Amino acid sequence: SRFLSSPAGSQSLRPNTIRRIAQVTGIGDADAEPIPADPHAGFAEAEAQPLQAGSSSIAATLLAGLRADAPVDAWTLKSRALELAGYRPGDILFVHLGTAPLKGDVVCAQVYDWQLQRTETVFRILQPPYLVASTADAGLLRPYSVEDENVAIKGVVLHTLRSLGGREGGVAS
Repeated sequence: SRFLSSPAGSQSLRPNTIRRIAQVTGIGDADAEPIPADPHAGFAEAEAQPLQAGSSSIAATLLAGLRADAPVDAWTLKSRALELAGYRPGDILFVHLGTAPLKGDVVCAQVYDWQLQRTETVFRILQPPYLVASTADAGLLRPYSVEDENVAIKGVVLHTLRSLGGREGGVAS
């Protein structure tokens, strides 16, 4: 009941519960090997998602070139948290991992919720001692304290790629 009624999808089923459901319903093999865990399990990526393989040949080429010099991740922005700073949902953000951010930098951070065993990746602007949004969406205006043990800055956004009108290609900055 809690699993089905959880609005944020924060409940999970334990292996014992799954085994019991399989036994009672006859669906699946209750003694089968468990499915390997998803490497992104526990991550709630409502604001951005890692760049999917094959999503854009230009983005993949840029990412490969950037990775030749430094550790870089690419994320597709799904949130409006940075819209007033010029970033839109669908933009691809290239994040230089481990770079020490400066005031005013757009950063990639992870926010940990230890009770729910979830981690969310967010993109915000560093205004010490906070990470802040730049948006008209009041639901995204909550600041995150960088001094909080539940917030970890992973890197700085160095480049963006935006497709024009959904066409393959785009404009890099």
